[in-house]
Amino acid sequence: MRNPQGLRVPIHLGRGAAEPLPDQLAGQLRQAIDSGRLAAGIRMPSTRTMAVALKISRGVALTAYQILHSEGYVTSRHGSGTYVAARARQAERAPLRPPARPNVVDMRPDQPTADAFPLAEWRAAWRRAGHRAPSAAEPPPGGLPELRSAIAAHLRDTRGLVLDRHEIVVTTGCETALQLAVPEGRPVVGIEDPALPRLRRALTGHTGHVVPVPVGSAGPQVPAGVDALVLTPDRNEPLGHRLPTEHRRALAAWAADRGTYLIEPAFDGLFNAGLNPCPSLLALGEPARTIMLGSFRELLTPGMRLAYLVVPRHLADGVRKRACAVPETCQRAAADLLATGAVTRRVDRLSAIFARRRATVRQALAGVRRDTRVVGTETGAAATLLLPRALPALALAEQLRARGVRVATLAAFHHPGGRAGNGIVFGFGHLEEPELRRALRIMVRTLSP
Repeated sequence: MRNPQGLRVPIHLGRGAAEPLPDQLAGQLRQAIDSGRLAAGIRMPSTRTMAVALKISRGVALTAYQILHSEGYVTSRHGSGTYVAARARQAERAPLRPPARPNVVDMRPDQPTADAFPLAEWRAAWRRAGHRAPSAAEPPPGGLPELRSAIAAHLRDTRGLVLDRHEIVVTTGCETALQLAVPEGRPVVGIEDPALPRLRRALTGHTGHVVPVPVGSAGPQVPAGVDALVLTPDRNEPLGHRLPTEHRRALAAWAADRGTYLIEPAFDGLFNAGLNPCPSLLALGEPARTIMLGSFRELLTPGMRLAYLVVPRHLADGVRKRACAVPETCQRAAADLLATGAVTRRVDRLSAIFARRRATVRQALAGVRRDTRVVGTETGAAATLLLPRALPALALAEQLRARGVRVATLAAFHHPGGRAGNGIVFGFGHLEEPELRRALRIMVRTLSP
């Protein structure tokens, strides 16, 4: 009898994630093969062994293996098992682009783009940062002074913010920054509904209680008893709602009257130079209770794991003590890229690229069905197609996937247990024009009666 093959690489499956379990498992095994951790010719665990090790159904493991088999990552030998295929390692993939199945267009939203990446400036910044000998001590809590100054100048130039009653704290990643922004203790935190799943996940289990705050054209509907409110006034993901100035002023007055903290994630995801900017909640609200957080995820790359908070001065020391330190060389390179204008220039270039792609989306989906509506195409790099009840989003997503296009459902962005909207959410900023047009043609054909 053949000895059972154990699981050789660690696998972590998020059962509350928007991505189906078979896709998560296939993706992590794919990465292990590409990186060489699972070498060609190695026998894979049986689906039964995989199911027992990961506490999943055998059908999940079987589907994951079928995905890998269709992509050429594994091969089956009759009576012997499943083996890693003898194929070239995928080490030379395009930067920032995740592995994709052949002929499959991954339109799932919240994916950064490699377009207009300032490669020459990037190399120069890291070279200059590496010329300086690293300090023998740990980086100062909350970030290097030159990076904090560069971020302050960036916010002044791009958002018109003068930080005379706030301080900047540097930390690792926007999810960590959001957790640091929440008041200590067990507060009740309201977050937009719908909202980016990764932001809601960052709060779940970290704070006392997370409650949904429905958003719409009339502004957020905040329930009573909320200690802090997480709100993206410039662009709700995924509906694209932009809070008008009068609503921002009313919200700031409401929060000041009740002593509620306003937490504003501002990821520079608008990328639309044609919009008249609205004042930030940080500028309108009570300075002692307004917080902004930003990230280099969209501006440069998620790989930097670099984010920042703008916090009231009386909170700065406490936040700095809890913040995770970012490597000194990474901070120096980021400060260089900000100071030389490389970041701002990339935002300008992406604004033009995304504007063309938004126009392509609007043109392709205009009037495709009278009972559907596309929202969110005025800003950002994603959109939502609202559907009638007769066309369930999950069923449409499955049809699109069968035809080679992957999208997300609007339900994945809503608060668990609440009333979810019926729609599909798709990103387009990370797709090149031919790939985007092909995916849109498939969507139109699928939606056509």
